[in-house]
Amino acid sequence: MLWHHGGVTGPYLFSRTFTLGGGPVRPVEWALAMMEKANEAGDWDVTLWTGSFGFPGGTVAWNTFVDSRAALTEQIGKVAGHQGFLQAAEMGQDYASAPYEDNLRLVVHTTAPAALARPPISAVAELVTGQPAPGQIQAVRTWGVEVAELYAAITGAPVAFLVDAYGPLGQVTWRAVHESPAATDEAARARDLHRDYQDAIDDAAKMFLPGSIVRSALVRVG
Repeated sequence: MLWHHGGVTGPYLFSRTFTLGGGPVRPVEWALAMMEKANEAGDWDVTLWTGSFGFPGGTVAWNTFVDSRAALTEQIGKVAGHQGFLQAAEMGQDYASAPYEDNLRLVVHTTAPAALARPPISAVAELVTGQPAPGQIQAVRTWGVEVAELYAAITGAPVAFLVDAYGPLGQVTWRAVHESPAATDEAARARDLHRDYQDAIDDAAKMFLPGSIVRSALVRVG
């Protein structure tokens, strides 16, 4: 557990999301090349994911965990000065259909160390984001830890509970990682049949702005 009433500690999840055009193969090959160049240039572990559900077609996301904003800035500086990365980035202009978007989320709780580990290829990361209603930020953060532990106990999947550093004020994200699509199906069945989980979701409805809770999924490809 990383969250305490006295403050928050823990790494950040940095994600750069791009929507690519040009077909299902060549853009992903380019995105994989970018991942490899980023890992060559920096002292970090960047993985590549494709949007499965809840994202526009052609979405890719590069993810990595960093210790701080300062550490992230240092790594981005290393990458920006790497000639191989810059050459690969130039090639990607043919595939870009929209500007990329960066997200930075503070990890405030994990149910197991595996929540921050590199999962296998074809692993599925399910994300749930929500924006607290006025006056509910602290209540949401406390409940967020509880429901993450409950979900992990029911499904066996490691869960990270994160607070978005930027974007809508107070927005939170749960990130559950399943080893495969089949494991994702098994987790969904266990979740949907578990009364305690359904009751917990119903009880928390008043904590969030109506319509702000969004579920999405990514599949690891690199």
